[in-house]
Amino acid sequence: MIDTFVQLIFALPLMVMVMNFGVTLMLRFGAESTFLVKNYALQPRVSVLLPCFNEGEHVFHTIQSILSSDYPMEKVEVIAVDDCSADDTFEWIEQAARRWKNVRAFRNPVNSGKHQTLSHALSHSSGEILICIDSDCIFDSRAIAELTACFVDETIGAVGGRVGISNAQENVLTQCQTVVYYYSFQIMKMLQNWTRNVICISGCLFAVRREHFEAIEEQVKHRNWFGVGVRDGEDRYMTHLLLLKGLKTYINIDAQCWTAAPNNFRQLFMQQLRWRRSGLRDLFWTLRKFGDNLDVLHPLTVVNLLIPGALQVLWPAMCIYGLASGWLAEHLLQDMQLYFGIWVVVGLLYNLYVRWHNPEQKVNPLLVGALGMWFIADSFVITLVALCTFDVGEWGTRGTSEKKV
Repeated sequence: MIDTFVQLIFALPLMVMVMNFGVTLMLRFGAESTFLVKNYALQPRVSVLLPCFNEGEHVFHTIQSILSSDYPMEKVEVIAVDDCSADDTFEWIEQAARRWKNVRAFRNPVNSGKHQTLSHALSHSSGEILICIDSDCIFDSRAIAELTACFVDETIGAVGGRVGISNAQENVLTQCQTVVYYYSFQIMKMLQNWTRNVICISGCLFAVRREHFEAIEEQVKHRNWFGVGVRDGEDRYMTHLLLLKGLKTYINIDAQCWTAAPNNFRQLFMQQLRWRRSGLRDLFWTLRKFGDNLDVLHPLTVVNLLIPGALQVLWPAMCIYGLASGWLAEHLLQDMQLYFGIWVVVGLLYNLYVRWHNPEQKVNPLLVGALGMWFIADSFVITLVALCTFDVGEWGTRGTSEKKV
């Protein structure tokens, strides 16, 4: 009986993935209501809020891509705020401000984190629509127009875009992440789009109505974990706050930006750890505000908020039990072969699709099999570290500053 229960628990992540993939695939290609009707005649004034930290010259190219957008430039401003970088980031945004009149450069007095830096940028902005981004993102020329076109629906509070990987072919790590990013935006979020309850709009490309951002600004600035300020995961938290206000959220997959994926294990670990902390904090906050979530959100959204996080918490406990009982040693090789095979098949199907749509995102299917092996270790180690470090938060893979608040 116990052996059957353990097998079921270890199979749950795979079962959830298969069920989620099947349902979302049908919605992606078979339900028109998954997608908003857009109005490209809408051209509100846009403020791009660009928090920067240890980004160097790349932030200049980010600004350049924004100002090369297919959108009236007299209606676009870029508010770039450096968070006391240890490199020459501020010099690059000052150079951009000298070159383009609609770019303004500021610097925090002390290192404060992305959430505080966004607030600083907000105070200098004037746009009706605010686009919060990461400083390493490169905009597609249609990104701004695609985001603003979605605000024709007055109930929409925030709109996100699709994030592509710019260094897809660099090594096995970047290839694996290319598949994950593509699946996340093209397939996984389609169920959330259908309910208009996207639970996490990526901080790479996050468009929000000004009045709604101003309404949640103080909560974002003062978020804490038992009195200790929280610096990471502001995108998920902002999305959830907007949902609890009864607003709709949406991902427009035609609005695209590009980012470089971590190309070494240290950076990948830090990225995944940051995301895991954010997701688990959101799980516990959902449980704390369960009644509010149940009253406001679509039932499928509540399930989506609870099940993945619960599995992440349960997985390490089951791995420890499996090791102690000898069950894992008996089944580990068989399970690893299964996971490897499934991900190779995923890689093959993925390549067939992107061959016709995004050929630059093609990967080696055999290398994608390594992704399944990573998830086994990832779900165990990273979850345990995340649970013990909720009071820690930095700018992810960009290093640290000597000044803190």
